Amino acid sequence: MTILVLFFIVFMGILFAINVYIYENSQFSKITGYSFTSIWTSKKLGFLYKISQKFNKVNGEHKLLLNIVLPESGRKVDYLLIHQSGIYVINAMNHNGWIYGNEDDVQWAKALENGQLVTFRNPIMENSLKIEDVKKYMPEVEKDVFQSLVVFSNSCSFKKIEVHSPDVDVIKTHELGNFWKDKNEHALTKEQISDIYSKLEPYVNQNQSKEKAMLKDTVSN
Repeated sequence: MTILVLFFIVFMGILFAINVYIYENSQFSKITGYSFTSIWTSKKLGFLYKISQKFNKVNGEHKLLLNIVLPESGRKVDYLLIHQSGIYVINAMNHNGWIYGNEDDVQWAKALENGQLVTFRNPIMENSLKIEDVKKYMPEVEKDVFQSLVVFSNSCSFKKIEVHSPDVDVIKTHELGNFWKDKNEHALTKEQISDIYSKLEPYVNQNQSKEKAMLKDTVSN
């Protein structure tokens, strides 16, 4: 029995060390500077890290930016993937319950297990404002290159989601890994991707102290 307990402790220690190593070498860790402990104590951070790991499966020429704070409006872009097929502005939504929403509605809603109905701002409309802000830094880029992507956590269920615009997608986290699988278009060259990245990189993590304070708040579910 003692041997089994010791084996279990050693196994868990090795597993913990592997997870710490993976995290400390992740792009999320290098850009944000948050500790491994932080992603376990903050639901918001844990969710954002989980999404960031999905980008490891993206094929094609691309560069990733996260935690962009645009100085003029103060709006925050969770993730921005500059891909050969387009510029994807990604809004991360950590919700559970049944999700109801129409692209044209100002408010969306989630129905919780206790029967409570909670409304929240339309994430597609929020993303539209962020895209308009991002466009200001690259007026030379064609409008149809920009794509709006809203990513919900796997803990929710899409009860009724209505989206009609071809440049808008609403998916869950587990779908993110394969989202770019068939994105073979070449809307942007390697040089354009690098140029766009250079323009927006200075705004990454510029408001980290405020962001850390926000992440201390309990995320509503």
